[in-house]
Amino acid sequence: MDQPKTRTYSVEYELGGGVYFKNMNAESVEEAKHQLQAQQTNASIHAVSLIEENENYAG
Repeated sequence: MDQPKTRTYSVEYELGGGVYFKNMNAESVEEAKHQLQAQQTNASIHAVSLIEENENYAG
């Protein structure tokens, strides 16, 4: 069975008056947003950008 393709996304978010970026390894933009929201529950996500596709990402 094929493994889902993991990509690296840059998530831009605002928290406590500052704007931050965090790289997330995820299968989709939505998953990257959910991962960040789980870590920073009060964050306001501004943008998600694809950085690269990781065909051999081992997790």
